[in-house]
Amino acid sequence: MEKYIRKLGRNSIILSIVLLVFGLFMFTRPISTINVLMIVFGVILVLDGLVHLVSYFSIKNDYRFFSSELVQAIIYIILGFVLMINYYNVSYLLPIILGIWIIVDSIFKLQISMNIRDIYDSHWGVLLAMSILTGLFGMVILFNPVSSLELLTRVCGAILMIVELISIFEDISIISRVGKFEKIEKEIKKEYTNAKSGK
Repeated sequence: MEKYIRKLGRNSIILSIVLLVFGLFMFTRPISTINVLMIVFGVILVLDGLVHLVSYFSIKNDYRFFSSELVQAIIYIILGFVLMINYYNVSYLLPIILGIWIIVDSIFKLQISMNIRDIYDSHWGVLLAMSILTGLFGMVILFNPVSSLELLTRVCGAILMIVELISIFEDISIISRVGKFEKIEKEIKKEYTNAKSGK
């Protein structure tokens, strides 16, 4: 049991170190990170499309009529190659899409807050304020996509590094205590056996 826990702990530390390095890369080189992620996502889409393609041609002819896997395969493969070839342009579209989505969502919430303003204890004012704030945030992202993309990536990188540092500390703490846990468990079992046998 002790060896198994130690092995899990070491594996977890290795993974945390890899993610920590990735978080550092996100923080120091945000645009390069987004470009790499776009390429990786494009490769995943192409591979997924190929899987659907193989699956489509491997099923019986009778069932192909009801299958949409061929269409899925074509769409995934095309999108994958578009991402891999135009990763630089696509990465700059992400904050624009995000900004539009945030603005649209804030407009819906603004409408909801106005609809419930006459309901007692509805806290419509809080919802109104939050919708305005999120709308302004969406506009900042929409009208300054490059800086917003860099900032968001840096924030995500910083959060990832903090989380993984905490994870490494926890894993080291568990590994250092596992021997003590084993010793305490053996002593409890021994005392229980002695008590049961009447010694």
